[in-house]
Amino acid sequence: MDMIDIMSIVIIVFSLGVFYWFGRFTYKLIKQHYDIYPLLYGLEEAEKKKKS
Repeated sequence: MDMIDIMSIVIIVFSLGVFYWFGRFTYKLIKQHYDIYPLLYGLEEAEKKKKS
């Protein structure tokens, strides 16, 4: 194998790793976004109790 082949493989593996990391990060953000509604409902209920 030439040095160019080795460098190409390293760059491709690194790129796949970055895409994998970014995908997991995006998945976590989307999951947090959908999990916020119960929290908002809880805050709203707490404010209702505080006012009454």
